[in-house]
Amino acid sequence: MFQPEGAYAALVTPFRADGGLDLAGLAALVEHCIAGGIAGLCPLGGTGEPLAQNLDEHRQVIDRTIAAAAGRVPVLVGCLRPDPAEVLALARHAKAAGADAVMLIAPYFVQAKPSHVERHFLHLAERIELPLVLFNSPGRSGLKLEAEAILRLVEAIPHLVGIKEASGDLVLCAELARAARPSFALLQGFDELILPTLAVGGIGAVVSLGCLVPRLIAGIGGAWNAGNAAQARALQADLLPLARAIYAEPNPAPLKRALALRGLPGGVTRPPLFPIAAKTEAALQQALSQLPAATIQTPSLRQAQGA
Repeated sequence: MFQPEGAYAALVTPFRADGGLDLAGLAALVEHCIAGGIAGLCPLGGTGEPLAQNLDEHRQVIDRTIAAAAGRVPVLVGCLRPDPAEVLALARHAKAAGADAVMLIAPYFVQAKPSHVERHFLHLAERIELPLVLFNSPGRSGLKLEAEAILRLVEAIPHLVGIKEASGDLVLCAELARAARPSFALLQGFDELILPTLAVGGIGAVVSLGCLVPRLIAGIGGAWNAGNAAQARALQADLLPLARAIYAEPNPAPLKRALALRGLPGGVTRPPLFPIAAKTEAALQQALSQLPAATIQTPSLRQAQGA
């Protein structure tokens, strides 16, 4: 069964100036990520503005991402809609399109309790044939999954292969790495915590900056796995000012602007996200200028521009 590992890029969904999907831009961004050594792609996660798109647009994004990846790296599709019927419809489409796995989040807005969340995931798991990755994101779902609940789900769902852990709780990460089955993938969702998570037993990350500076993101895990802890620490430290600027406003508005500053396709955001403040843009420009040149590949988008 598929097991995610390494650095995955949480992709933005590029939109044109008129707000329409920029599928050629999406394909170009996939090329940029793969050229930067990224291990996998995650379209339609929180970074992909999934709630600002209709289901047909979701299907187009899934299809184009998988086609552009062309089997070179795995594709983990975010199925983060609030309606379970829509989640199942997107999961079925992802399977038919050739996705490797889908990512699920706890139900939000309804103020579910932990027991309801477990029943929700079990309900979906019984009906989705692809490998599953949980997205533990209290900031998006309003509920933090604790270790006991996650481990019960791991035991109950054989095709639950990993978790994108975005609570910021390193103790929780350590508990999962210690107690979950050895094949269960602990993936960090915060760019700032990639190295600490690897140190407690994680095997990768699914992060937004993977689509902006994939070489730097991939380099943290590459250095750690090669036994070069000092280099891994240096790369993680290099990333911190950029992460601070990127998350100064709701994601992915600053990220899309940073992509544009680097000549990469990101385009506009859709409401309720809006253009960033001048102060945020200045911080982005400063952070980008301070990155080590060796961690930033020159954008080369020709291969995908006609896609």
